[in-house]
Amino acid sequence: MRSIYINAHDLISLEHTIRELEQENRTKAILFLMADEEHYTEDLLGPILHEIKKPLIGGIFPELIFEGKRKKKGVLLLPLSFDLKTQLFDLNENSEDFLKQLKNVQVDSLSSQSSLFVFADALSAHKASFIESLFDFFGMNTSYVGGGAGSLSFEPFPCIISNKGLSANAAVIGWADRKMSLGVAHGWKALSGILKITQTDQNLIKTINWEPAAEVYKAFVEEHSGKIITAENFYEIAKSYPLGIEKLDSEMIVRDPVWLTNEGLQLIDKIREGEYIKILNGDLGSLLEGASHAKKLVLSKLKEEMDHDALFCIGCISRVLFMNETYEKELAILSENKNVSGILSLGEIANEGDSFLEIYNKTIAIGIW
Repeated sequence: MRSIYINAHDLISLEHTIRELEQENRTKAILFLMADEEHYTEDLLGPILHEIKKPLIGGIFPELIFEGKRKKKGVLLLPLSFDLKTQLFDLNENSEDFLKQLKNVQVDSLSSQSSLFVFADALSAHKASFIESLFDFFGMNTSYVGGGAGSLSFEPFPCIISNKGLSANAAVIGWADRKMSLGVAHGWKALSGILKITQTDQNLIKTINWEPAAEVYKAFVEEHSGKIITAENFYEIAKSYPLGIEKLDSEMIVRDPVWLTNEGLQLIDKIREGEYIKILNGDLGSLLEGASHAKKLVLSKLKEEMDHDALFCIGCISRVLFMNETYEKELAILSENKNVSGILSLGEIANEGDSFLEIYNKTIAIGIW
C-alpha cells in the first residue's frame, strides 16, 4: 500500500501529485483522505477533483495517520492498484432509495471475494439505515472497511469526497473485486452486568431497565470513578465509560455517550430499543491490548497476494481523546515492522469476520489488501 502525504496549504503539490497518479498505469483508483483542520473547501478542491477520471473517494476526518504518526492537517493519498466501482449517495434519502440506487449501479458487484470501502457523514440522521442497506445488498461475504467523516466541532459541513467534489450529508462507496483482511478490536472491559435499553429516540437513550437512562448510567460510573457527573464535566468522565452492545460470537460493539441532556444519554451513533448493553471501562493497558489484538487478527488472515508490509488503520478519534499523548504508544504497536497509514474517524465501519456490518465507536479497525 503506497501512501503519499501532502502538507496543508500546498495545493500546487496536491494538484501535481493527483495529475501524476491520473497518468500512472499502476494506479487504478485513489483514496483521498483529508484532515479537518485547515481543510480545502469545494471552491479550491472541486475543480481539481472534477477533472480526475480515475475513481476517487474519501472524506474529511478529525485527523490522519501517516507512517505511524498523527497528522492534524494535510491530505493523505492512497493510490490503489485495483479498480473501484464507486457510487455517491445523498443521505437525505431512505433505505428504499439506497437499495434502488445500489441495484442500478452495483448489480454485478456481488462476488463473495470482494471488498467495499465506505465513507459516510458521521452526523447524518440516515447513516445507520444507509449502512444497513449496504449489508442488505452486498451481504455477509463482502469485507467492509471505512469510517465516519466530519469534525470534532460536531458542526455539519461538506465532508465526503468523490470525483464530483465535496458533498454534505452524503456517503460514498468503492467496490473492489478482491478480498481484504480485517481486524477489529477495542480493549474495553465490562464494568456492569447486562442492562436493557428500553426506550430510545434515534441516538438518544431515554431509559435503561425502564429507569431514566442518565440516572442508571451515573449510578454505576459515579460509584466506580468516585466523581460526581454534571452536564459540564460529562464527557471528560464519560470518555472512560462507553457502552458495549452485547453480540453473539463477536466482540461488543462500543457506543460513545457524548452529551447528558434532560431526556437522557446522547450518543454519536444510533442504538436500538431492546438491545442489551454493559457499561464499559478501560485504561491505557487494556486499550493497547485491544490494538495488539486487532493487529494479530488482521495478520492471521493474510493471503499471499496481499501487501504484507502495510496496514490501513481506521482508529476512533475518541481513543485519542482518552489516551491523549500516550496514543503514540498505540501507533507504535501497530507500526512495529509495518507501515501504517489511515484516518482517525468519528465512528468506524467494518464487519468482523462473518458478522453483521457495524458502526463502531472507540474501536480500531485494520485492513490489508
